[in-house]
Amino acid sequence: MNIDWSKLITKAMKDAASAAAALAAAKAVLASHNAQAVFQIARIQDRVDTLGYGIDIGEATAEEEAEQAALLINLKAWKSYKFALGKVTAQPGWYANTIWPVIPAIPVIIADPQAVQAPAE
Repeated sequence: MNIDWSKLITKAMKDAASAAAALAAAKAVLASHNAQAVFQIARIQDRVDTLGYGIDIGEATAEEEAEQAALLINLKAWKSYKFALGKVTAQPGWYANTIWPVIPAIPVIIADPQAVQAPAE
C-alpha cells in the first residue's frame, strides 16, 4: 500500500481554512455595511445641502428648515455608524465574534432623486 502524503490534510490545515473562510465572510459583511453607510451619508448630505441653499437665500419654508434639522440629526447618526465600522477590525478576534454597531434609521427623503423612478412607457 502506498500513501500519498502530499494529499494529507491535517486538523491544523482544516482550522486554517475555516478561519480564512470566516475572515473572508466578515470582510464581505464589513464592506457591505461600509457601502451602505457611504450611500446613506451621501444622500442625506445632498438633501441637507439642497435645503441649506434655500435657507441661505431666504426661500425655504418652515417645514423645509425643520426637515433639514431632522436630517442633520440623522446624518450625525450615520457618520457615527461609519466611524464605528472603522473600529470593528480592532476588536480581538473580530471576524469570529464581531460586535457590529447598530445601523441607524434610514430617513425618508421625499425629494430624493435616487428614489424617483422613470415614467412607465
